[in-house]
Amino acid sequence: MKRSKLWISLTIIFFILLILPGTTAADDESESLQLAQGQANQNGIKFGFRITGGASLLMRNDINDHLQSYNDLFEDDPYFTVDSEFELIKMGTDFSGEILVSFMPNLSVGIGAGYISAGKETTMELSYTSYSEDSTYNIKFSAIPITLSFYYGVPVGSSMQVMLNAGLGYYLGTVDFNLFFEGDTGFYTDEGTDNWSAKSNALGFHGGIDLEFGIAHNLALVVGAKGRYAKLTDLTGTKDYDYSRSTGYSYSYYNENATLWFGDYKEGSKKYSLVQLSEDKPSGSSWSNVRKAEVNLSGIVFQAGIKVFF
Repeated sequence: MKRSKLWISLTIIFFILLILPGTTAADDESESLQLAQGQANQNGIKFGFRITGGASLLMRNDINDHLQSYNDLFEDDPYFTVDSEFELIKMGTDFSGEILVSFMPNLSVGIGAGYISAGKETTMELSYTSYSEDSTYNIKFSAIPITLSFYYGVPVGSSMQVMLNAGLGYYLGTVDFNLFFEGDTGFYTDEGTDNWSAKSNALGFHGGIDLEFGIAHNLALVVGAKGRYAKLTDLTGTKDYDYSRSTGYSYSYYNENATLWFGDYKEGSKKYSLVQLSEDKPSGSSWSNVRKAEVNLSGIVFQAGIKVFF
């Protein structure tokens, strides 16, 4: 019974301390509580949270270079007619949440996590006399960042401040790179799938600027932008390939150690930057400048959200 009374008493005190800033000094019964609040403010430590979400503009990426090179390769080929091209992955989504600790009036530290995602399903349609082929890529990459951020606020007026921030993050990434194709030669039809998935972790950095508008007691609206640098590398995962032809022929295989490679592939007199899924590094006279492919999470994020301090 004594323990339950103690917990009830602590809970009541906690809510009183939250409500206390809105009370007046004229209330005689709250003088002792106001004194305790004043002592806490002298320590300068406050806690809160911040939730934001928005869209990101992605920087150059090996995946986009691959898609664009396929567009260029068949546009350069005089024998093929390109009815539709692959679209590039240019934008993604970005959500994050943080627990904030403020040690000084203008300085705070945030520890948080989030979710980053970008992807696209896009199709190229080719034709040549009686031959036609449709190839569809379904590419998606995502990451869960665990972040540490530092915030410094510069007051502008009575209810607005400019908040500068910088920090680092550890990104737990996943990449799915899937291809489906089907063709018609006029004599037979064929189709195939090439499905691949891998995980990769990376260290990254971020920094930006926000505008915070006070809209209620201890509540602010956040609008701003930040830059992020992070790349997923050493992408080795499982590959599942299936091919079938209307004549009855079929072929399939499964590889647990397929790596996503990137390099220049020579076709005729020109070179095209392509990715290839294989256990071994692509070699031969057609390939040059081959390295492990990178999925670039770097970009500019435009975000909005709320911040609450207790």
